[in-house]
Amino acid sequence: MLRGTSCTGFTYDVSPGGLFVRSARLPDPGTPLTALLHLPEGKRIELKGRVMRAFRVPGSLRQVVPSGFSIRLADTPEDYFQFLATLGA
Repeated sequence: MLRGTSCTGFTYDVSPGGLFVRSARLPDPGTPLTALLHLPEGKRIELKGRVMRAFRVPGSLRQVVPSGFSIRLADTPEDYFQFLATLGA
């Protein structure tokens, strides 16, 4: 949820402590949010955290560097760690 509304983003990097989401809409650093991670087999994991960094790149660099934001996770569900294990992370 972003400012009380839903928006779509794509995971770009995941780790046990957080993730980076590619998105055209960027929340402000410090914003608490809930993200719904859609897994390939149709399962969904609700993640809660706080935005640590948001970064919008100039148009000339969009093919090289992604715009998006990083989330530091809090109270991470075990399902998320099991998902990471399938990636070898």
